[in-house]
Amino acid sequence: MTYVKVTLPLLSLRYDPLLFLRLLPYLLPTISTSYPTTPTYLLPTLGKTYLFQMVSKLLDVPLVVCDCTSLTQAGYVGEDVETVIVRLWQAAGQNINRTQHGIIVLDELDKLASKKNKSGGKDIGGEGVQQSLLKIIEGTNVTVMDKSKNKAHQIDTTNILFLASGAFVGLDQIIKKRLTAKSLGFGSPVVQQSKTDIDEPLSDEIKEKSRNERLKRIKVTEEQNRLKDHYLQMVEPKDVLDYGVIPELAGRIPVITTLHSLTQEDLMVIAKSKERGVISQLEALLSLNSCELEFTEDALQAIAELAFCKKTGARALKSILETTLLDAMFEIPGSDIDKVTVTKETVLEGVSPIYNYNTSTTSTSDQHV
Repeated sequence: MTYVKVTLPLLSLRYDPLLFLRLLPYLLPTISTSYPTTPTYLLPTLGKTYLFQMVSKLLDVPLVVCDCTSLTQAGYVGEDVETVIVRLWQAAGQNINRTQHGIIVLDELDKLASKKNKSGGKDIGGEGVQQSLLKIIEGTNVTVMDKSKNKAHQIDTTNILFLASGAFVGLDQIIKKRLTAKSLGFGSPVVQQSKTDIDEPLSDEIKEKSRNERLKRIKVTEEQNRLKDHYLQMVEPKDVLDYGVIPELAGRIPVITTLHSLTQEDLMVIAKSKERGVISQLEALLSLNSCELEFTEDALQAIAELAFCKKTGARALKSILETTLLDAMFEIPGSDIDKVTVTKETVLEGVSPIYNYNTSTTSTSDQHV
């Protein structure tokens, strides 16, 4: 599943509130937004951090990504909520004016969802942190200590742009339960349940022997992603409350924007990308040994299909490529191999890739002998 939700509070007049969403299609051309109207709040593995970094560069403002899993209530072991402001202040070069117009990304916000504590203890890492975030998101003065000068600074968080991101696993099932609620009577709506509404049990084997089985698995995955996208587009504040977000925090996040799941074509584009692409990284690594790396079109298609079936987004590309080139990584250093060609059989069946040897080096060594 690969969704992103981006939530923003009211922005300063210095920035256009719609600018962030307007930039999304240009930063990720293969992804379309569902609600291109207002900034909002976030869902997984589309490269959210890289997207935020690009936005901060275009806006020329400081940006910091904070992990919500390490935040706790004040007085407990862990980081206080005020530390996110301190990090932004440090990223801005301790400039107060730039800090008050920066961007803070609250990553993994869904991990703060309040859970029922059976032991009756206090939820210091969930609901307690949500309550601590209320005033900071709405706008308050946070004291930051400059230890080098032994001086305190007051930072106003009113004009700071907050982006809350997370996977929100299971949110689509909450929406589905609300939309497919059964009722009795002659006037009750008739709901048709699709066969693919329920996840079909799939084999744990990733590299299927037959292409027909793999195509069937791809078809089922595409239908599951389509249903998730369909349900997430109809998300309402009530669904976020049922997930575990407190009403006060959900009220400060008024609009929700979702991005569609990655398709096989998207994974192909990501794999072949020249900038920060997985294949380009492997090419640079093999170039240290004067070796060229080449993938056939069928091999790229097979890699995209296997990554799509793994359901872990673009991160699956790296694991598949590392497994495919594992033997080659050990054979190339210190050898005369100057080119490696990866075929479809190498990806699906584990066959060794095609090695091309540098004949000039071999002949020169023979002459010396």
